[in-house]
Amino acid sequence: MMLKKIAALLLVLVFFAAAGTAGAQELERLLEQRTANLWFEGEPLGDLIIGARAHFAFIYVDGKLVEAAWSDPMAPDWLKNNVSFYGGKETRKKTMFIIRVRTVKNLTLEHSMISIGSHVLTPEDVLTNRHFVPVGELPPDLTAEFAVVVPAAAVKGKTVRFAVGDYATELELPKR
Repeated sequence: MMLKKIAALLLVLVFFAAAGTAGAQELERLLEQRTANLWFEGEPLGDLIIGARAHFAFIYVDGKLVEAAWSDPMAPDWLKNNVSFYGGKETRKKTMFIIRVRTVKNLTLEHSMISIGSHVLTPEDVLTNRHFVPVGELPPDLTAEFAVVVPAAAVKGKTVRFAVGDYATELELPKR
């Protein structure tokens, strides 16, 4: 009898471990589909980027990503902290993104350097506590994330354009 209980417990543990792995894979897939990468001042040389000052990742946040982030116990804290704004009053009639910045060299960053769709970012668009938003003179090897919202009208269509200064990239949004 005791052996059956132990076997049942092991089976349940194996099931939960497999479910956790599937959840992590789903989160990774959703992040990959919803992320646009931009190298600031970088020049491509084959698969390498030469001379980049910083790397920006623009992550489109929707209900599927939020649900996957909260259901995956291994989801990174930066993701959970930023998706927590989704569905709040400040996101109504707006589209939400998380911007991850990783500096390689010194970088001077201002909100007005960043545009999403037809909207130039302002301090009022930032949801994250202003003390955690990387603006001004940034040192090398800094990694920071912050959540922003833009008017839904600024990102109409299937693709959205992201720009930092003169450098731009596009992302095809999933069905909304």
